[in-house]
Amino acid sequence: MKKILLTTILLLLFILQSCTTRRQMLYVQDLDKYSNSSITYVSTAIQPNDILKIDVIDLNPAVAAPFNINMNLGQENSIDIMKLKGYLVTPLGNITMPILNEINVNNLTPSDLEKKIKDRLINEGYLVNPTVLVRVLNNKFTIIGEVNSPGVIPFTEESISLIDAIGKAGDLTYSGIRRDVVLIRELNGKRQVYHIDLTTASWMPDPNFRIRQNDIIIVKPNKLKANSGGVIKDPLQVLSLAASLLAVFLLVK
Repeated sequence: MKKILLTTILLLLFILQSCTTRRQMLYVQDLDKYSNSSITYVSTAIQPNDILKIDVIDLNPAVAAPFNINMNLGQENSIDIMKLKGYLVTPLGNITMPILNEINVNNLTPSDLEKKIKDRLINEGYLVNPTVLVRVLNNKFTIIGEVNSPGVIPFTEESISLIDAIGKAGDLTYSGIRRDVVLIRELNGKRQVYHIDLTTASWMPDPNFRIRQNDIIIVKPNKLKANSGGVIKDPLQVLSLAASLLAVFLLVK
């Protein structure tokens, strides 16, 4: 009897030691230190496989019409149809527009491309003072690991905050490690990896940690979840099971 009680107590102590502490669970615990800190936004460069919507506008719609794709969406104006009819950026960073033909968009932001197209329209004598609007249609990020709704998640903004991205994925699970969230980004043909501690707010002013097109977020499981092979969803399950087994044993005895 004593041996069983001792074994049970040791098991409970081991589980409690493996459980996540409050300091490991709470987000941005030092947020007040970063109150009134400056926010910097960085324009995202266009990448291969981006799908662009480009509108050329002029006071005379008829002269601008040849430079626009006629989407004919009618009431079925959906983002999926717009993607199918948008400009797909090739692996070499090119798109092909009516009349202007091939345009290289490599390392250009949407506003850079707007200026480049506008300058060509004016300098080549097509239009006098056009307005050009460029937008990326297929912005998305991937989030996997210890979140409640992992997957590929679209967004309409040019970039979103990391907190927004986690919120779209339904927040981290109890077993997710908040002190080492991994962000993977492809930029200028190179892969960059960032490690972010969500328990502090020190990362928030850095524009690099705003989520951009094609970013990947990985949330790793804590040791208890990893060692259990995913069987244990919550350490409290083990505590409850151990307590139940001990109660049954004592009743039988």
